[in-house]
Amino acid sequence: MPGAPCLFFPYFGSTNRSMEKLMVYLPLVSTRAEYIFTLMIRDLAGAEMILTDRLGEYLSYSGPRLEYAPEPSGEGLFIRSCGLLSEQSIKEQSIGFLSVKGTPAFFPVNDERSAFPFDLFAAAFYLVTRYEEYLPFVPDKYGRFRASDSLAATGNFLQVPIVNIWSESLKDHLKQIYPSLRFREKKFRFLPTVDIDHAYAYRQRNLLRILGGYGRSLLHGNLKKIIQQSGVLLGYRKDPYDQYDAIREIHDRFGLSPLYFVLYADYGGDDNNVTRSGRTFLKLLHNLDDKGLLGIHPSLASGMDPGILQSEIRGLSEVLGHEITRSRQHFLKVSFPENFRGLVRHGITDDYSLGYASCIGFRAGIADPFPFFDLLSNRSEPLMLHPVALMDVTLKDYCGISAEEAKAVGRSVADAIKAVKGEFVTVWHNESFDETGRWKGWGSVYEDLLMHCDEMR
Repeated sequence: MPGAPCLFFPYFGSTNRSMEKLMVYLPLVSTRAEYIFTLMIRDLAGAEMILTDRLGEYLSYSGPRLEYAPEPSGEGLFIRSCGLLSEQSIKEQSIGFLSVKGTPAFFPVNDERSAFPFDLFAAAFYLVTRYEEYLPFVPDKYGRFRASDSLAATGNFLQVPIVNIWSESLKDHLKQIYPSLRFREKKFRFLPTVDIDHAYAYRQRNLLRILGGYGRSLLHGNLKKIIQQSGVLLGYRKDPYDQYDAIREIHDRFGLSPLYFVLYADYGGDDNNVTRSGRTFLKLLHNLDDKGLLGIHPSLASGMDPGILQSEIRGLSEVLGHEITRSRQHFLKVSFPENFRGLVRHGITDDYSLGYASCIGFRAGIADPFPFFDLLSNRSEPLMLHPVALMDVTLKDYCGISAEEAKAVGRSVADAIKAVKGEFVTVWHNESFDETGRWKGWGSVYEDLLMHCDEMR
């Protein structure tokens, strides 16, 4: 059984210099074009390529060729451009949905000479950069972009890794025309992650919060919770959120090491983890970090104050004695480009926030990690974004489905990502492993998902 999954997948490994290269001609090699062609051709399709804006060099090239332009030169595979990649600004775009052999698409191009009836590079760029989230929108109560307002929801492809599918379709076209062109193979990867919003239900809280807990239970007449809280505080009952041994055991059984993201923030509002200085909490952090798989869960407050983000990252780094390089935003709240710019400034190299809390699926239309592209500065940044496809809270609270229904949904998402040999990132919470509380019966959902993914590896 394989060991811990690889955690960094920017490309396909070291470059094979003997591979034949695809030459791509564009009248203008912009930073936008360079970014999306590298992602679609090299990172997803697995082909070596050369980008050029010199037509003479392209026409004299003896190897496989692809031309991306308003008009073809008559040589190589031609894909008509719609103009988005040559722009520098951000503005409302004319989308124009269509279906290509049963697959959703947009940015149509009316040119029979084009290999595709739509500009797949512009469409992919629009999705992975989250172009629509730079435009004005009406946020939800947490300030998040609503899944229901997304282009993917409008076009009914939110549950489809559409960018991967387009890349595979491009690969098929190139194979037909250039049989000698080689493509490196990808493999399906499963990466489980665990969020720790509340390390403990009752432990490691100050007196005021303890009394507040008792007060709320009394107000609602919840005698069971009063007995449970008292038992934990008196030391003869286990804290219901202390599921860390169970989490480690189930992942060890499948040869996996999950990533943990811990909320290391001051108490306030929806940022309400335990007291940061508590000895039990600090011991927990070191135990979870023994394999170097602990990341920061930046608070909601940090999104409004860069100084708070710096304090949280620096504080956790000092506790653990090493740099923190992985993150996931609390409540999956991200704002483009501010949140990601802040992460880059503070040394975060990999972020796992790109998903919707309210819906399963692919927020950026892709099931692979990819570099963050800042649309305001029009450049790629040294931060890999790992899309989140499935979360426990989404299934239970937002979708409102049963544990048995959740098993089928989890398998379906895994199968969709397996089909494109992508990276499947799941989000579970330590408290959802508690079989005595509101998550009773959901342990089997997670185990079923691990079994299914293990069979697929």
